[in-house]
Amino acid sequence: MDKRTIILAFGLSLCTGAFAQGLHKEITVEQEIVPQKRDASRITVLPTVTLPTIQPARLNYSDRVVTSRVPNAITTLEPIAFGDKLYTSPYKGYVALGIFPLFNADFSAGYRLIDTDKTRLSAWGQYNGDVYTEKIKGIVGGTIDSKKLYWRDHTASVGADLHQAIGEKSYLDAELNYTYGYHNMPIGISTLSQASNRINATLAFNSRTEGLLYSVGVDYRHFGFNDAKVPSTYEYIFNKYDYSPVKQNRIGADFKGLLPVGESSFIGLDADAHFLMTSAHNVAVFPYLGEAITEGSKTNGLVSLTPHYLYTASHATVRIGAQVDFSINDGKAVHVAPDVTLAWTPTQTIGMELRAHGGSTLNELSSLYDVTPYINGSLAYSHSHTPYALDAKVALGPFMGTSIEFFGGYAKADKWLMPIGSLGYIAGQIFDPVDLKGWHLGVALGYEYRKIASARVSYETAPNDYDNSYYEWRDRAKHVVKAELKLRPVRPLLVTIDWEFRAGRRMYNYSAVPETDSNIYGMYTTSLGATSTLNIGAGYEFNDRLTFFVRGENLLNRRYMHLGERRSQGITGLIGASFKF
Repeated sequence: MDKRTIILAFGLSLCTGAFAQGLHKEITVEQEIVPQKRDASRITVLPTVTLPTIQPARLNYSDRVVTSRVPNAITTLEPIAFGDKLYTSPYKGYVALGIFPLFNADFSAGYRLIDTDKTRLSAWGQYNGDVYTEKIKGIVGGTIDSKKLYWRDHTASVGADLHQAIGEKSYLDAELNYTYGYHNMPIGISTLSQASNRINATLAFNSRTEGLLYSVGVDYRHFGFNDAKVPSTYEYIFNKYDYSPVKQNRIGADFKGLLPVGESSFIGLDADAHFLMTSAHNVAVFPYLGEAITEGSKTNGLVSLTPHYLYTASHATVRIGAQVDFSINDGKAVHVAPDVTLAWTPTQTIGMELRAHGGSTLNELSSLYDVTPYINGSLAYSHSHTPYALDAKVALGPFMGTSIEFFGGYAKADKWLMPIGSLGYIAGQIFDPVDLKGWHLGVALGYEYRKIASARVSYETAPNDYDNSYYEWRDRAKHVVKAELKLRPVRPLLVTIDWEFRAGRRMYNYSAVPETDSNIYGMYTTSLGATSTLNIGAGYEFNDRLTFFVRGENLLNRRYMHLGERRSQGITGLIGASFKF
């Protein structure tokens, strides 16, 4: 990729929604498989329901395989991913702005304060926001009323990161960032406004000695809600169901080590321990959500050990290990999950991969907020565990620019938090711990013609029953189609067209009253509506420093429900420019 292509690609990233599900790491079989670390970036505060695109991804030997979680179907037109470090370029800083009515705006800026062979210190800031309207009807005081509601989303982040080389074999990485979020949610025919604060701090030391590769790190996270602004007509509900904001603090440490025991063989150990301190909170009791059931402040934790063996050759990679999780003050004490990867590329055009993985999840509020920001801020949840997730993939090609992939898998997840209906009087998305089993199958076709055009289309399906669903799809979609086309008719211009269709999206609800006198509650489903999101964008590189862009999103004007029972925005977009200095 030449210099002009890199600069234009950066400009287009100003209007491309970044996705990630927290930490997303995977091994994709494509020609030679060499594990290498893949950087993880913070998910957008208003994320998208998309499957990760299938592209070459490489893991460091000491990184264990962790699947990502697919968030809710919301897209902001984000200049860059939150917390992305400045890329290597002759420019130390950048500034970008995009705007579109009624109100959609993204602003991003960053600067590398120190840029030497041993020290890189960067600072950055970003804002994403939107405001749009919807007219809804409801019953107030026994009569039908209608009201025009304004939906508001505002997110602002600032941060700094440091990379410091120490000698020839060691380096130190540190990062500190803060994010403020503000969103409102439906309650009756009014809205409830809720704000949040998030702080992330990490420090990691990486080194190599006598052949041993290792990393030692510590981290701190804070996430908490502020007092919600309650509509006066619904205060009686909040008196009944105590809506006190929850705050959480997490501290942790981790170690990753890899030691060669032969020319192509390694033994390794990943170990981490995290403790989560939660303030007094409500507990969701299913099937009936009546008077508030509160629990005092508590501390729980999760300690994980993953010993493994790794073998690498020119056409094969074998990783055999197990992840042992020790839960502290939260359910069953010990859980064991596989950590196995078998990958084989017999030729340059054929690749195969089998993976078995799993593990426990703390279920921090920040991770649920990344699924959907419209969550109930008074509830906290217990651990989930994935005993196993099995995935397979076969990749063929490229043949004359064409490649095809077949993929699928089967997973079991215990007490996995799935969105459930709020029965109409509890604001914000709540989650039901469900024991899930489910498969998924898919196929993807790609084509590339020189540097002028590239295309990709994929289809994936999974069941969407209450306890038979694919755990990564929180919206329980049954069919997912994605298509993307990139065109470069002339060198300074890049046009992108992408479309995503998700059918069968739904939530399960418990009935408000028992079906019989024995307190047996029935269940019913609520459709979230199919998404059919067509986006078209273009970026024009005026010169090495300045790029103009325009992007339209949801051009079919499809209105569907976000998790949190808030309706999506219609046609929107961004028009703006980026400048590097």
